[in-house]
Amino acid sequence: MKYLMFTCSTSSVLLLSWNPAFAFNFGFVRVPDWMDPYIGVLVVLTFFFWLGLAATKPSGVPFQQVRYVKISPIANFFYLGLAFFFTIMMVMLFAGMGLRRYAEWTGAA
Repeated sequence: MKYLMFTCSTSSVLLLSWNPAFAFNFGFVRVPDWMDPYIGVLVVLTFFFWLGLAATKPSGVPFQQVRYVKISPIANFFYLGLAFFFTIMMVMLFAGMGLRRYAEWTGAA
């Protein structure tokens, strides 16, 4: 229960502070401002599918071993959704970092 409270409070702080001035700028991880809503939605979707997988996977199986065991169709849905949205999020994050670096390099930013 305390992890659920921590997760809800952390996600609410991140979502309430979502404005154009709160662009991702964590040292080397910088993406263009217009990508913030897309990355934010993908983070929320990935977190939703992660919670679904955590609730439906077999209890004795760690997350790293889920792909090696036979799981229920609903757990498989959450697993594939998690993999799909996490992959899209990472591709957009690295593409955004490249676009940001290119804009800084050419002086367009």
